[in-house]
Amino acid sequence: MSEPVPEFGGCPWPIDPGCVDGWDTLDPEVQARAVALASSTLWRLTGYQVGGCPITVRPCRASCAGRSLPYYTGPWMSPHIGIGGAWINSCGCTGDCSCTVLCEVALPAPVGEVYAVTVGTEVLTADQYRVDGSTLVWVGDGDCPWPVCQDLTAPVGDPDTFAVEYLNSYPVDALGAYAAGVLANEYAKACTGNKCRLPSSVTAVARQGVTFDVATGAFPNGMTGLREVDVFISMWNPQALRQRATVWSPDLPSPRVMR
Repeated sequence: MSEPVPEFGGCPWPIDPGCVDGWDTLDPEVQARAVALASSTLWRLTGYQVGGCPITVRPCRASCAGRSLPYYTGPWMSPHIGIGGAWINSCGCTGDCSCTVLCEVALPAPVGEVYAVTVGTEVLTADQYRVDGSTLVWVGDGDCPWPVCQDLTAPVGDPDTFAVEYLNSYPVDALGAYAAGVLANEYAKACTGNKCRLPSSVTAVARQGVTFDVATGAFPNGMTGLREVDVFISMWNPQALRQRATVWSPDLPSPRVMR
């Protein structure tokens, strides 16, 4: 009976098997460690915009006393200047359109893949909702199922609870899987004592009158030195930001995220 493969934390990226050398011959522990290192490295170097682990949020309307979360959105009165130059307080429709209130929930952006939407004891099917940008919209039959308030002390799946599990970043595409495979391959070589293309962290070396000066730390400039990997990183994080930009306001409380 084979030993279980150890887990090194995090959520592993998919790997393109066509860009790794002798991957199947490696020890499963080395494979798992290399994938974990490559995944966490690319997640960080993309400014935490790609990959990562899903989160679970518990939406609740901000008006619920003691349970404040950004929650319910929908068309509302939108003041604007009409054709005659007069201010009009309407829902913003022009021509033949509908201004009915939608059953929707605003989720912290970005919204990647939605894994589960649980309302009370029921897990909704994927054809009962859709995602518009970072907004979850009910498209199923019947009345809007989103509860206005919920008991945030109760576990998900209890009656009168509401939870959305989703990826709060962008999913890994085919190019990302290729980059992860290349990087994991180099980490695997380093883990087994073989020559790899990963940069060293030597600060200064003087030899025969020639001085080499390399910045300290792992990937201090936001790049790995691997051309095919850095192309992917530069697409998502050309300015080498440490994390993605966010907008914060005291009027917009942070969402309740389950850990």
